[in-house]
Amino acid sequence: METVTREQEADHLIQLYGGDAGKVTGRIEGQLAILAGRAQTMLSLAGITITVTGFSGANIARSGKLAAWLIVGGLSFVLAAASLTFLGILRVRWTSQLPPCSLRQTTLHALEMRDQKTNAYSRALALLIVGLCMYVASVGLLLVGSASHP
Repeated sequence: METVTREQEADHLIQLYGGDAGKVTGRIEGQLAILAGRAQTMLSLAGITITVTGFSGANIARSGKLAAWLIVGGLSFVLAAASLTFLGILRVRWTSQLPPCSLRQTTLHALEMRDQKTNAYSRALALLIVGLCMYVASVGLLLVGSASHP
């Protein structure tokens, strides 16, 4: 599939909605709302991981150095993902703070904000996945160690 430029996308949206600024910006606001919702889900997973570690982290770390390093590394990645989520996705920037400009310029700016937040989401998701994998590996080491000591 052919990738369109931001400028082409802006022109397409303006044409699609007949130059209706409310509909054009509403469409982009809907996309930003989807990103915010997904960011909330990532923060929930990060929060659960951190909370569970408060209860079981010491036991996992006691199962061996590798498990300890994995849980610390995993939590570090999870925290980095949460931080990027807050700073890159959930940080508020209002399109109405732009100086008065044309619908096309406003649309381009809104699409740029959306693309920046989408990129932050992709990076945060990758960090979260790595962190959760490391965390699960540390739990796996705890379980394997428990199975070998009846």
